[in-house]
Amino acid sequence: MEQRQKALVLAGGGARGSYQVGVWRALMELDWHPQIITGTSVGSLNGAMFVLDLYETARDMWLTIRSRDVMELPDEGADLSALHQFLRSVVKAGGMDVSPLEDIVERVLDEDALRAAPTRFGLVTVESRGLKPRELTLDEIPEGRVKDYLMASAACFPALRARDIDGKKFLDGGYSDNMPTGLAKKMGAEELVCVDLEGVGITRPNLTGLPTVMVRSYWELGDILHFDPDTARRNMELGYYDTRRAMGYLRGCAYAVSTSAESCEDAAAFAWKFQQVQKAVREKYPVTLTADAALLLAKMKDADLAPLEAAAEDAGVDPTKFYTTHTLADAFLATCDQARMQSFAPLFEGSADAARAALAALVPNTFLQALVWYTLTAPEKTPILPEVTDDEGV
Repeated sequence: MEQRQKALVLAGGGARGSYQVGVWRALMELDWHPQIITGTSVGSLNGAMFVLDLYETARDMWLTIRSRDVMELPDEGADLSALHQFLRSVVKAGGMDVSPLEDIVERVLDEDALRAAPTRFGLVTVESRGLKPRELTLDEIPEGRVKDYLMASAACFPALRARDIDGKKFLDGGYSDNMPTGLAKKMGAEELVCVDLEGVGITRPNLTGLPTVMVRSYWELGDILHFDPDTARRNMELGYYDTRRAMGYLRGCAYAVSTSAESCEDAAAFAWKFQQVQKAVREKYPVTLTADAALLLAKMKDADLAPLEAAAEDAGVDPTKFYTTHTLADAFLATCDQARMQSFAPLFEGSADAARAALAALVPNTFLQALVWYTLTAPEKTPILPEVTDDEGV
């Protein structure tokens, strides 16, 4: 049976590109190997490394580079006048000098190896004059010019300088299409995995009609022009777990949660108990309906885990780890402000006055945390919870 042509589509997003390295690691572990890779801006730079199977190189690069390794910046500690002079020179030059990035590209990318690789590659850039889109496969890029076109694809003007190629100036591909799904289809793709960095530029709707898995982070990935190893490390882990979730191997929305039978049973049990606690408090103190609004605004897509995930996010639980329902609950309990949670106990025990209920309504996110805290810590039978009879399902 002939294999369907799979394509990986990598969006632009500057320093957020570290996220795509985590995606690549997950895809390789899942034995998902694309025959086609298309990219825009940093997506094209990452894509070229992925074509060459340079995962370790890409990982190590992202874990070491800082902003001044990518572009020329003023000296740290420069006074205000020196900073103004630097900014004037940047404007006069048409953007920051990215010679440091060019040196990195020169060092890690072998054009001959790229052309000989079995995975086909395409990128997007834009001619400055008339903002003419250029969607190019390797075959369409002149010999010896791959580095130039990769740099052109990533020329995030006006912050970075336009790229001059044979007397023509080229700009970042995000001026045309930050997620080149159409190019992937033109190259023969029959199914897509797309990695969105929510970068600046034009992201055209996916009109290919092809089966598509979208990988996108719930979390902010950082500033597009701030290159930092700690942020890169975090983004790689998020990309790894988001990909496993998108491919059906994890559940949750903000957190990477196990799909094991035990973890799913724990999630269902938590959801049932949370609903009973919430219902009882809501009926006695209607003003606390604001917690429902907080949960709605959190936009968590996994219904059973939504309250726990929203509370964990608000408490500051680390999203770059693998959890079961039980360990995520433990992480929340270890991170939340226990004294603050205890202050809401009278509401759950039915002994609070109207003033305390009104106070809870003023801090809906914190009260949602308290609902989750009580759900996780309360005994099975309390005055406010209905008793479970033999004919009630859990």
